[in-house]
Amino acid sequence: MRITITEDGRVRSLWNDEIDWSLLGPVTITRASHVEFCNKRQRWYVQAAIPRSTLRWLLQKTLRRPFGEVLFQAPTRQEALEWERVHFEESVQKESSRR
Repeated sequence: MRITITEDGRVRSLWNDEIDWSLLGPVTITRASHVEFCNKRQRWYVQAAIPRSTLRWLLQKTLRRPFGEVLFQAPTRQEALEWERVHFEESVQKESSRR
């Protein structure tokens, strides 16, 4: 697990229940993705939490299900979760190094 502390003192990481994040202070969580099973295709999908288009955003708000861009798909939930972890840990690290 990668934990980054920004110059302004914020702690950035992917959520992990092994750490009691509340010990660091008030917690703010921003969802990066959804991992959902597609019954029709029998695959697990990692979808971006925030859709790129206004139409998809409206569908997501109205139907209360993810309509973000499909980032990855896998036959097992474990594979999808592992890809999600690696992908977003790298994203957090890249974003933090730009600051």
